[in-house]
Amino acid sequence: MSERSRPVAVIAVVVVAGLLAATAGAMVLTQHLRDEGPVASSIYWKVRPGPRYRVCFLLTRDDDVRASVVDVDRQPVAVLGDGPLEGGDHPHCFPWNGLTSAGTPAPPGIYHLQLDLRRADRVAVSGEKVRIPEPRAQP
Repeated sequence: MSERSRPVAVIAVVVVAGLLAATAGAMVLTQHLRDEGPVASSIYWKVRPGPRYRVCFLLTRDDDVRASVVDVDRQPVAVLGDGPLEGGDHPHCFPWNGLTSAGTPAPPGIYHLQLDLRRADRVAVSGEKVRIPEPRAQP
């Protein structure tokens, strides 16, 4: 090996070692998150005339939870509840009147439930959604 190629070889070895360490770290983190499992299940929205909405879910474990409605960009629209909730088979249900936290009607679109679990230090956004339709034109 020539005198000039030695620094390049050392840099290559350091880079490869760093990439291997980062890959191992990512694998450990991914396995840790997988072991924690889902934070909520059985999420469903009910739509009632009004407009009135109701979202229900089960928690897998006790936690201090902020339940919010978010838009498709995960921007908060309204806080439904904030406090300790029990995990288990008892569903937690929250009504939503279709209004934003500012008290104005949420615009037509698709909305999701977001759960901020403080003890678990996790945020989960449901795949379940509710759609606020465009207002119907009056004849």
